[in-house]
Amino acid sequence: MPREKFIGNDSHHDMACHVFALSGDPETAVEINTRYARLGDLLYGVEDVPVDDNVANGLTAVTNNDIWKCPGPDQPAAQVAPSSLILLCREFGFTPQEGSGIRLWGRFLPGQVLPQHMYVTTPNGMIWDTMPEMPIYRRIDKDGRNPGAEGDGPDGQDIMLAPDEVFSIEVTALAPKTLEVIETPNGQWEKDVEDADAGQSGLNGLGAGSDFIGDEDENALGDS
Repeated sequence: MPREKFIGNDSHHDMACHVFALSGDPETAVEINTRYARLGDLLYGVEDVPVDDNVANGLTAVTNNDIWKCPGPDQPAAQVAPSSLILLCREFGFTPQEGSGIRLWGRFLPGQVLPQHMYVTTPNGMIWDTMPEMPIYRRIDKDGRNPGAEGDGPDGQDIMLAPDEVFSIEVTALAPKTLEVIETPNGQWEKDVEDADAGQSGLNGLGAGSDFIGDEDENALGDS
């Protein structure tokens, strides 16, 4: 199945990938991104974090001790990713549930404590994502490795992310506004015929994708 894009409305075109995966609500995109950026700052250790069970400054659920327990950016992605995804669930209101078939995914590169790219998969075998200035995409899921916003290769085949870079967690349900888009009728989707080589599969480093440090305002909608 070629990738399809959502044409029901354009309110998601400026949305970061993590905002779509964690909320899907354009009206709260800045608030969601601010908390995401704050969590990234704390995990990177840009400031001292107290050793206690108080909710971390700037967050709503994750505690200071939760931050302390997580592997740092010097640890392998295979160690960082599971803890990072659990913290994202805790902060943004997801309940982990094995066997649900509903997954939050993250692509982690070395040195990253939050995903470079976030997306979701659903039990009907589809993968869904977006990036800034792109629509929301859907296509048939291939082991969580082919999010549509990453684009297609020169041969027209899906770009496949490396299996040792992608990690997921099963949850009870997606955010209501994310699910709202996913459940729209087929008539609100169309085959994408634009240049599909605009993804970020080849980007590396802390400044790539949705993993960032610093001023959340400049990243509020326009970071992936």
